[in-house]
Amino acid sequence: MRFPRKIPADQVPSTVGLQLPKIITFDAYNTLYSTTLPVMEQYCLAGKKYGIDAKPEELTQRFPSVFKNLRIQHPNYGKNTGITANEWWTLLIQNVFKPHQVPPEMIEHILTVFEGFGAYSIYPDLLDLLRSIRKKSPDTVLGVISNTDPIMYKLLKNIGLNVYFDNNIYLSYDIDLSKPDVRLFDHVLKDIVKKRPNLLEAMTLQELRGHCWHIGDEKMNDMIGPCNAGWVGILLDRANKYHYFNEEFQHIERSEHDLYQDKIDNNYQVSYETSLKNTDVVQLAERQLVISNLKPIKSLLDRGNI
Repeated sequence: MRFPRKIPADQVPSTVGLQLPKIITFDAYNTLYSTTLPVMEQYCLAGKKYGIDAKPEELTQRFPSVFKNLRIQHPNYGKNTGITANEWWTLLIQNVFKPHQVPPEMIEHILTVFEGFGAYSIYPDLLDLLRSIRKKSPDTVLGVISNTDPIMYKLLKNIGLNVYFDNNIYLSYDIDLSKPDVRLFDHVLKDIVKKRPNLLEAMTLQELRGHCWHIGDEKMNDMIGPCNAGWVGILLDRANKYHYFNEEFQHIERSEHDLYQDKIDNNYQVSYETSLKNTDVVQLAERQLVISNLKPIKSLLDRGNI
């Protein structure tokens, strides 16, 4: 079998050659949910309510360096530097709005908005997939692996997604490991097996790795990382930012700056409409897939014959 290869949608279930998953984990931001409007547009809308006239383009330009510096000064959202996650985000908001002085009540407003549907939307294909798995494959374990802070627990609850993942939510903040570290995926697998020992009734732990899928929007964190851990890594690229869907698979590598920019520039409706225009799946290696939307994954699982 030669890679990479592009597989038309109607051939995906019979062609990709993967083992049915026992465990499926998802990245959180830009995978489970996405900002309805770009983050800095939402920040500026909040600013207007408090008399601050800031331009989204200026905040967007400033964000990558602010975000990077905060990660250096207060790694892991301040867990070991004496500040809370809310205080970490407060610093980010204050710095990204400079030279404007941001009143405390505006910061509180922004933090509250970004805890639910005030800022985020859920992609329809994500809900279709989760509901289908729960209905047709109730024994499949669903989880979340995310490089983020505990605020996400509240967010998942507020947007109603927590019900799909039981207690299988794994955050870098809690574990002190981050994607793409293989040790994080090993930790997740061992913890799930501890809760569900029946997963090893018909196979070894090493064999089970081949039945673990992870889906997310960053190549290194969500495709290469899990693949290195023996899992199937699936890159969800709704806007073709990595260019794998171009002719001849002429993909590009995304810089740290690009990845930081991706965190704030998404428009839910635009990205969803763009994602539906591509129906092919790109298979880069035996356990590496690139998809534009989640419909091919639902198709794979519905047919159950991969």
